[in-house]
Amino acid sequence: MAVELLAMRNLLLFQQFRLIASACAISLFLSGISERAWCDDVSTPSAPSAVEPQVAPPATVSSPSANASTPPANTATGSPVVETEPAAAPEIPWDFSPYRVQIWIASDDSRVTADQLSQPLAEYLDRDFAAIWRLSISDAPLSVRAAASRGLGKITYDSVTSADPVIALKRNHVDAPRIRFVSDVATYVKKCLATSGRIAEVTQRGKAVGNEGLSGVAKLLEAVEGDSLAVVEKWADPAVEAIITNRGMAKDLKDPPAKLISLPIDNLAAETIEASDKLFIVHVETERLPWTVSVVELDCLMRNFSVVHQRTVASPRLLVSVMGQTITEVFAPLIRIEDAGAKNAKGLVRAHGLITAEKSPASVAKDDFFVPMTRKNDRNGDPIQIGPLDWAFLHVKEVNGPKIEMDYHAGKAGGLQGRQNKRTFRTATRVRPFDGSTTVRLHVQRNPSAPLVGYEIYERGLSSTEMKFVGRTNWDGRIDIPKSDLAMRLLYVKNGGAVLARLPVVPGQSELEVADLFGDDQRLRAEAYIRGTQNSIVDLVAIRQLFAARIRMRLKAGQLQEAKDLLESLRNEPTYEKIAGDMGRKLLQLKGRNSGEQSKIDRMFAQTREMLVKNISPTLIRELEEAVIAAEKGTPAKPASTAETAATEAN
Repeated sequence: MAVELLAMRNLLLFQQFRLIASACAISLFLSGISERAWCDDVSTPSAPSAVEPQVAPPATVSSPSANASTPPANTATGSPVVETEPAAAPEIPWDFSPYRVQIWIASDDSRVTADQLSQPLAEYLDRDFAAIWRLSISDAPLSVRAAASRGLGKITYDSVTSADPVIALKRNHVDAPRIRFVSDVATYVKKCLATSGRIAEVTQRGKAVGNEGLSGVAKLLEAVEGDSLAVVEKWADPAVEAIITNRGMAKDLKDPPAKLISLPIDNLAAETIEASDKLFIVHVETERLPWTVSVVELDCLMRNFSVVHQRTVASPRLLVSVMGQTITEVFAPLIRIEDAGAKNAKGLVRAHGLITAEKSPASVAKDDFFVPMTRKNDRNGDPIQIGPLDWAFLHVKEVNGPKIEMDYHAGKAGGLQGRQNKRTFRTATRVRPFDGSTTVRLHVQRNPSAPLVGYEIYERGLSSTEMKFVGRTNWDGRIDIPKSDLAMRLLYVKNGGAVLARLPVVPGQSELEVADLFGDDQRLRAEAYIRGTQNSIVDLVAIRQLFAARIRMRLKAGQLQEAKDLLESLRNEPTYEKIAGDMGRKLLQLKGRNSGEQSKIDRMFAQTREMLVKNISPTLIRELEEAVIAAEKGTPAKPASTAETAATEAN
């Protein structure tokens, strides 16, 4: 109904525009100016049907482009044309905006192609997704097919887009700040190098989109003998301004680094990703029986790949249904995070208003868990921070139509909080725990070769404070975390009684999760040494007081020689200077791996040093020596009044 009203309103506006244009044309004609002079290059739109009004296709919410879009060009000459600001299309609300989905099919069998499978696969998927997405199915690019054959789990955004041809412009070029579009290259660059094969390729692919001149760049191209490596070697020449090579090689260019400009050609993987919300790569392996279907989902905005989900095909006749079932299981609904606090967040479900079935794969229910993701762009639209937050999950607590309220569980504070602007995006995707467990590995921060061995792992319930022992890390710092009744398990890492980290984990979401923590082994060694030293100080205080009492008793009984022998034994006991010296040398050996660990070690030593000063004083021995000398002379000794005696009496 809303779409029909929008179409009727657009129709009325169009008719009003025609009336105004006609009036202006008559006025110009009467002034001796033909109407044809200002509209001869504009085709008159056909009148809409009176039976069925023409409705414009629904506008889609565009994702931020990682590369600047290419301005239009004159396809006849290849020269750039004057750019005008297009009329802004009405933005569809997030909860009524369908997903833009692209499916790439790759296989080791030439019979498994999009031409053969696109129609039946689309019909199968339309059972659940017809209302909530706009689907396109095609064969995967050659580079993606090669990467998929090596394993979908190894695919990254860079590997998917590495084969795209791009213009690599030197960043130290005098006009580099002004060059943003491919038409700017034609304006400010005099020559662009490429192989003859690459020139023919990009020209042909540009012709496929009606831009054979590549917005003016085609006339700048100069062929280099050899292959792509020969072109890259020319980069060191100061006279070279720009080259055309694939994106993977362009990113590795150094001295100076390259500024990448997309070409206006067809079948660019990067452009396909930027024009989609979700990309599914489906790989069918037929070398052995049973066939295997592997599917991975790419969140295009966040460039984040899901875990790989696999299913076997019992019979080739079931291939389409298995592919459709696997894609359905991998599909995860998206949430746009509207507001976020330290411990909670509010969000809006994508395409919620288009869901027609109660158990739709795009629906969100209470106690679902989501992975929060953020993206921050620079002024050119390139991401400077992108991807899921480490050790963080959102727990759905309340669902009210498209609006949901969630609790935020994270290993460290912050992450979702911060200023909101047009270059910052915060979304979340539902977890997909396909496996039965997840292995957690702990190692020292910035040192993966130093595992944290024997660290204790505890679990705490989401609504309780009780800690339950889970296990200890093995020789490689690993521990296996199986699934539980709730999708997420809230783990705590302890060592020597101290809590080192909080690690929320969804077992089965991934095969391995790695946490680089501040190692606590040195602090634990320091704690063991300090406890031993403190116990020795307590024992020494008791021994010194026992000697002092016996010496005074001998002096009182007139046993002077025995008192001298006991005094000599007291002198042989550890003194303040000896214990303080040992502590100083030990502190030099126990250096923490980081400032936090070192501060804890220093604090323990400082407290023990205060205890030593308070309880072990040389005044006691000096007073006893004076008492022995006084007994030899037959004069009365001074009463004991040392701080050590007072501290002992207080204890």
